[in-house]
Amino acid sequence: MAASASTMASQLKSSFASSLTRTLVSPKGISGSPFRILPSRRASSFTIKAIQSEKPTYQVIQPINGDPFIGSLETPITSSPLIAWFLSNLPAYRTAVNPLLRGVEVGLAHGYLLVGPFVKTGPLRDTPYHGTAGTLAAGGLVVILSIVLTIYGISSFKEGEPSTAPTLTLTGRTKKPDELQTAEGWAKFTGGFFFGGVSGVIWAYFLLYVLDLPYYFK
Repeated sequence: MAASASTMASQLKSSFASSLTRTLVSPKGISGSPFRILPSRRASSFTIKAIQSEKPTYQVIQPINGDPFIGSLETPITSSPLIAWFLSNLPAYRTAVNPLLRGVEVGLAHGYLLVGPFVKTGPLRDTPYHGTAGTLAAGGLVVILSIVLTIYGISSFKEGEPSTAPTLTLTGRTKKPDELQTAEGWAKFTGGFFFGGVSGVIWAYFLLYVLDLPYYFK
């Protein structure tokens, strides 16, 4: 009786040990108690699919000419006929006009408009010489800008090289290269800017302090 009981106890012990070793795993190369492997739980997942709208959508902003490699976007503002007309009439984009005349136009606008800020905000604005001081300061700034334009032309363009401007428009139309993007053309533009800027400063001083017109500020 005792022998049969001991046999049953040893069988139970061996079966319990074998079931325990099946659920415990000892990692290789690590000494210590084995890890218990828990039964894996299947994670629930779901997928969201976008349904294409039946109504066609209108893209307000898109690459110009449908080509994203141009690097320009076509928007209701930049592509409107009014904006295109305004930009095409700026001196920088009127390629058919001589660079000298374009420089004169840009210089006249800048020289004429620079006198007022220097007169009203200059250090001598509260003295009787504020008009003369502001005019001289505006003329000095025109000279500095002309020097900067000269330095840019020397560093960007070389004598005798063709124009670096593109010969195609964004719509694919062939055009004549802009003469402004050459060393000679940029030199003409710089000379015209200096002449126009000084002339604009003198004209503003003449209107303000020689004719003594009743402007709101002087």
